[in-house]
Amino acid sequence: MPPPKDYIKIQYPRKCEHCDYVSNNPSMYHYHNKTHNSIPDGTTCWQGCGLPAQFLNTHGKYTCCKIVQQCSEYVKNHSDRIKKHWVGADVRKEETKKRFLKYCCGVSEVLEKQKTTLKKKYGNFTPEQMKDFRHYARRIRTRAQKWAKEQGYVLGQQTYHVDHKLSIYDAFQLGLSEDVVNHPYNLRILDAKENSSKSRKSIISLDELLEAFNRPCGLE
Repeated sequence: MPPPKDYIKIQYPRKCEHCDYVSNNPSMYHYHNKTHNSIPDGTTCWQGCGLPAQFLNTHGKYTCCKIVQQCSEYVKNHSDRIKKHWVGADVRKEETKKRFLKYCCGVSEVLEKQKTTLKKKYGNFTPEQMKDFRHYARRIRTRAQKWAKEQGYVLGQQTYHVDHKLSIYDAFQLGLSEDVVNHPYNLRILDAKENSSKSRKSIISLDELLEAFNRPCGLE
């Protein structure tokens, strides 16, 4: 069995054998080495300007200039591409403007619908009142859901909800405490669709709720 070969691990950065070029990248190092190879006789710039090739670019193509954008043929070809691109620009501009206006109108309609929904949900609340109501409602609902689960009910966004007979909206307007709003007398389990269609309507009065809240435990 032949003895194992001695491998020498190449360390980077690595200096070119032909000049002072130093590279940290193996691919760039090998590309740079190729630039030292002589260019075949009769090779011209790949851009088609007809000038003798003097450099090898990273795509393996020969160019007349170190920076390809300086080649006269490249400049001409690029100019032609730009002119072709802008043919019919006025038509595209008008189409873009129409789409933009259509999108803006669509957004306006959506915003108006959102305003209508918020007004229906929060009435004439100020932004600060809306914020307070959202926090209040979140605390009420969290506590109500906990009660429902303790009673053995299984809730779900598309199945069943726990509903407040005296709505959370009305309770907030009346300044009721969480204990009063979440009294078992005020809670019931509803089908999700039925609860959504109910909106913020109350089906009992404040007096009915307070009477149940103040009623001694064990009495119906």
